[in-house]
This record gives sequence, structure tokens and C-alpha cells, in this order.
Amino acid sequence: MIANAIRFMWVKTRIGGFAPIHTKSATTIKSLQLLVTLSATLAGPPLWAQMNMDPYFTAINAPLEKHSAMLMALPDFQVARFGNNFSTGMLMAEYGLSSRLTVGVMAEGQKIDGLPATFGGMRYNAYFHVFSDDRLLNLTLYGEYEDLNGASLYKMEVSGFGPEDLMEPLTVARHTSVRTFEQRVIVYHDWGRLNATFNFIRETPLQAPYGSDYGYAFGLFIKPSWMSGSMAGMTNMPSPPALSMSRLGYGLEMIGALGDNHRFGVHWNSQQYYLGPVFAYAISSWSVRLEPAFGLSHVSDPFLLRVGVSYMFGPPSSEAAHGHP
Repeated sequence: MIANAIRFMWVKTRIGGFAPIHTKSATTIKSLQLLVTLSATLAGPPLWAQMNMDPYFTAINAPLEKHSAMLMALPDFQVARFGNNFSTGMLMAEYGLSSRLTVGVMAEGQKIDGLPATFGGMRYNAYFHVFSDDRLLNLTLYGEYEDLNGASLYKMEVSGFGPEDLMEPLTVARHTSVRTFEQRVIVYHDWGRLNATFNFIRETPLQAPYGSDYGYAFGLFIKPSWMSGSMAGMTNMPSPPALSMSRLGYGLEMIGALGDNHRFGVHWNSQQYYLGPVFAYAISSWSVRLEPAFGLSHVSDPFLLRVGVSYMFGPPSSEAAHGHP
């Protein structure tokens, strides 16, 4: 409202033929406009963004809302089972083409202790929510083209057999092309604040040796208590303070491998499995998530600290506000 009044004052001055505002005053007005915009951003959290917050690191459930976008930075630290410890990072951007279809692009890299930082490659994804209404098992189909190299170490998922630590010289691995098509069948449901999500994952190499590796991701998450109502019911509710336990969500995520075309199933000590608590905290369009995960098998990395910082923006769809796709 203040920003609109400032704009009106400037227009009135120009139309009425009054003396123009001095440069110093104009700069002050711009500063006030910026301050008002920032204040409105922090004081008035967009409910549509937080109600659709996906807290997991590997498990995926619902697409973004129509014409909304998400930017995310995902730095990880991993204690390696074999070789030196390393850090990885991913930058992700996703956009909701419709309330049922989201597309995205990701870039990743890694830094192994004692070795130079290395670019790991690009990923391009799309996922589609099959049913237009809410069901006991909501179904989402996911596809991702991975244009990576042999030095890529970011754990977007685990599949097949064995560890994924770098076992060859970095100079060789970074020039080794690894192109894969990943597919997921995703089911999820919300019971009030509780979300349950399961992903069945298949990774198919687009180069020899051909075949497919399989894995899964499973998550349980309790949404922040202040988001326990419906969108309509929350519209007139005052938002909690920026620092409040009612903004904290928490849950559990597990990821694991399921073998390949020749040996499908659980073979505990020859496959990777990770389990860890997940925490998410949202303020306005910003959210921060944290997951300390622990390796459960002989080939899993012992410890993995995952961090995510995301920002969502764009106009909320009127359909989302009324509970329609």
C-alpha cells in the first residue's frame, strides 16, 4: 500500500506539472519501495508455496503449482567408505508448466579432499501427476536424462550394486561420459500433516554395457503445525513469528538399492542403504532442509550430511487455492 502511494505521488506530480522530485529524493523513494517490498515478503508468507513444500532429498512426490518456480542449492558432505572424504553440490531450477507437469534442470559438481573441484554434469527432468483429483495413492511419473561424467558423486539416488566412491584417477573419470535415463514411479498421500512418499527407481544406461539398475526412496514427513489446516482456512490466519517451532517440519527418509536385471532384490552387504531424519523450516518463500543420513551396509558411505536451501516464486494458481489441480 505504501509503495502504491509513493508511485501515485510521483505520477500526480508528473501530471499536475509540479516541480520534479530531486535526485536525492527519488533515490530515497526507491529505497523505501525496496524496503516495503522486502518487508511484505517477510511479513506475508505465500501459503501456496509452503503448503506444497517437498522436504525430501531423494524422494519426490507432487509437481509444483502452475506457473510457479523453485530455485534450490544442495550442498552435501560425505564420509567416504573408500578413498578420501568429499563434498558435492547441486544447483536446481524447476518450473510448473501446469499444475500437473513440472520440468527442471540441474547442474552438479564435487570436491574430493586433496583433489581439485570437478564439474559432474547436467540433469534434465520432468514429472507428471497422473490423476487430476486427490486419491489414496496419488501417482506421479518421473523421467530424467543424466548427462554426467565418471567423477559425478552427488547422491541423487542409489541403485544396482556396490559403492559409488571414486575408484579411478580423477583425470580419467572426468573425461568418461556417463549418460543415463532415470525413471520413477511415485506414489504418495497426505493424511492431515503426515505425508508418506514412495519412489520406485530404475536407471537405464544409454551406452554399453546396457541393462538397468533399480532402487527406491521412502519418506515420512510431518508438516509444520501451523500448516495443519486447509488453504482456505489458513488464508485469514496470522502467520507465526519468523522464529517459531510451529514452522518446523520433521520426518524420516530412507534410500536403497534393489539390484539389476540379473539380480533384483535386497542383497544387504553388496548394496547401498541410507537412513536419516529430515528437518525442514520455512519462512515466506524460503525453506531450509537438513538431513544427517547414515550408511547401513558394508558398501555404503558411513555418513552423509545433506543440506538444501530453496526459494519459490510465481503467482499461486486459483485452482490450487481451492484445492483443484
